[in-house]
Amino acid sequence: MIKQNMHIHSNYSWDSKMDIDTIAKILVENNISYGALTDHVELDREPLPYVITKLKIRNVDIDRINQQYQGKLTLLKAVEISEPHWYPDQVEKLSQEVELDFIMGSVHSIPKDIESKYGREDATYQYYREILEMIRADQIDVVGHLDYINRYYEKDYSFFRQVTDVLDAIKEHNMIIEINTSAERRCHLNVFPSLDKICRYRFRQNEIIIGTDAHTPNELTDHLEQAEVITNELGLKPVIYQKRKRINL
Repeated sequence: MIKQNMHIHSNYSWDSKMDIDTIAKILVENNISYGALTDHVELDREPLPYVITKLKIRNVDIDRINQQYQGKLTLLKAVEISEPHWYPDQVEKLSQEVELDFIMGSVHSIPKDIESKYGREDATYQYYREILEMIRADQIDVVGHLDYINRYYEKDYSFFRQVTDVLDAIKEHNMIIEINTSAERRCHLNVFPSLDKICRYRFRQNEIIIGTDAHTPNELTDHLEQAEVITNELGLKPVIYQKRKRINL
């Protein structure tokens, strides 16, 4: 299997200090052929003109790395947008102004007020409703760390029918999921999404990406072997993207 880490945050993300040269060096040393810088875009935190300028500068850095490590490493230009369906016009402008290989959409806004008032089932219901609305907005390529809400809970409170709707919508809108290994270091799960949801996804389609959600150097290879075992056992196919088009490896 060609190794990949398609979920990496560099120092162009507000919560990471990793420079691109360090990222590239570690990936190459670990024979990881494809990486993706999925730097955060949180439009409630940073104004869009600043984000666009920042990412254009980052992309020049990526071009330099790809030339330096030609034949050993390909770094993709990507972003992880929090709640992109809340900002459809800004996401559209971003995709027009900045060269991107893929857009990952994630729901990070966990409804704590709902949980405190109504309980964890309602909070989880709201989380999956946001995921579904994000997918139906049809502006992303990859659904990031599905099941993320379960990092806060000791069990899964999702509803079978709602998860079914989400998985069906992912296929309908020609998107794929990420197998995210950060669950191992963040909570009681092996990966995001949970194994049962990955199996249910597999009944619909088999293309995925693998990412560690790295913010520090030691997380760049974190539990990638485990994700590769899951991928092999279930017959899943890791893919990459080029200019928003999915490419089989």
